[in-house]
Amino acid sequence: MKVILTADVDKLGKSGEMKDVAEGYARNFLIPRKVAVPAAGGAYRAWQHDIASREDKRKREREDAEIAATRIGSTTLTMGVKVGEGGKLYGSITAKEIAEALGRRGITVDRHKIDLPDPLKTLGTYKVAIKVFAGMTPEVTIVVEPKG
Repeated sequence: MKVILTADVDKLGKSGEMKDVAEGYARNFLIPRKVAVPAAGGAYRAWQHDIASREDKRKREREDAEIAATRIGSTTLTMGVKVGEGGKLYGSITAKEIAEALGRRGITVDRHKIDLPDPLKTLGTYKVAIKVFAGMTPEVTIVVEPKG
């Protein structure tokens, strides 16, 4: 019997997938627990429409991510900071500050997507990768220089 999963089911599949299962499993377990619906009539047509709209959404997201990746790759951020002896910074530059600086340039990035294992604590030029989309990680150039 073909069913469309409405929730993730261990060892069977994820929500939105169509699976071929034993009729007893579907009628006695999946359907009563509302984790699946029979793939017949309206449910099947709605599932096909849902897949098409999901593909369109994924395509739009990928196009938006490509635009953002191009903008990020061509961006150089200059961060002016207070400096002590030997070029050591007072404080450090974190992923949050990088996200805010990109936001001021009109590029919205979640700070958790910035691949910065340790905060920047010395003067210099750095390349920092930003995860924009699956398989897309452009690098922004960050120049840390003394303030004033």
